[in-house]
Amino acid sequence: MYRAVVHIPEGTRVGQALNNVRNLLDDLPGEIEIVLVLNGDAVGALSPGSAHTDAMRKLQVRGVRVVACTRSLRKHGFDPGALIENVVTVPGGVTEVVRLEADGFAYLRP
Repeated sequence: MYRAVVHIPEGTRVGQALNNVRNLLDDLPGEIEIVLVLNGDAVGALSPGSAHTDAMRKLQVRGVRVVACTRSLRKHGFDPGALIENVVTVPGGVTEVVRLEADGFAYLRP
């Protein structure tokens, strides 16, 4: 089983990151666990009106776990309770990335 954490700290990289995740899921069906960690201005992609909402939801249906940095949400004026469904919030995005890497997840950053 492969495990990957995809770190997205920049809003301009969200689309590319989501494409990378789709490719991983297509190439390694049933063999990969993926966690998306969004921080910085990328957290805007998790608001219900985002251009990435549908793509995010489709990846969640395929088993991708989506994590948002609470500090970044607050800094950029997003209510942690008003995100798309099934997004997990953590105090710090970079802390979550480090934790996942320590647990054996490969680090990817588009």
